[in-house]
Amino acid sequence: MNDIHGQTLALASLFQSAELIDRIAHGKPYNTAAFDCSIDSLFTLEADRIEQIYGDGEGLIPGLRTLINYFGGRDRMPDRLIIYYVMSMMKLERKLIRDRAMSEQVQQGLRKILEQGEQFDLSPLARLHRIDGLYQETLSRIQPRVIVQGDQTVLSQGDNTSRIRALLFAGVRAAVLWRQRGGSRWKLLLQRRRHVVEAQRLIDRITA
Repeated sequence: MNDIHGQTLALASLFQSAELIDRIAHGKPYNTAAFDCSIDSLFTLEADRIEQIYGDGEGLIPGLRTLINYFGGRDRMPDRLIIYYVMSMMKLERKLIRDRAMSEQVQQGLRKILEQGEQFDLSPLARLHRIDGLYQETLSRIQPRVIVQGDQTVLSQGDNTSRIRALLFAGVRAAVLWRQRGGSRWKLLLQRRRHVVEAQRLIDRITA
């Protein structure tokens, strides 16, 4: 399977998580609709089509634009932290998939958080803290850990670390979806232009 459409959506989500992590870590303003889209994607566990995971796609527009900037050569000097986060989340995904026990723990943990949200009407922040807890029980145990760089005053605030860990989770989920739809690193090198064209097509369709 070589689903360019599905791969492009998943890659956009992955880049979006990376950029949001960087902005939050440095105390910069960030797109809240994009943030919500990324976090909500964790809880669409059963989907026939990738579009069902990301809704109407509007929340993925920042990620689609970031993908175009990086793959389309518009950024002559890509931000090394964005690339570092993307590559790190891809590595986490590979190690997670190989660990069946941890993969099951993650799925069960997300289902439990979803159920708690429905039963107890969790606030968005409370849900983030639960995702953070699940991250620390699972993905944080995978070595080497992802090192998030930024403003230490910002990073010392618990709510921000919860946001960042939840976004790392969302990025790993996106990497899983990307591979499920035929993505691989060598294909990525060969198909960058196709992803740029598809990302622009998606933006044009969403914003029409």
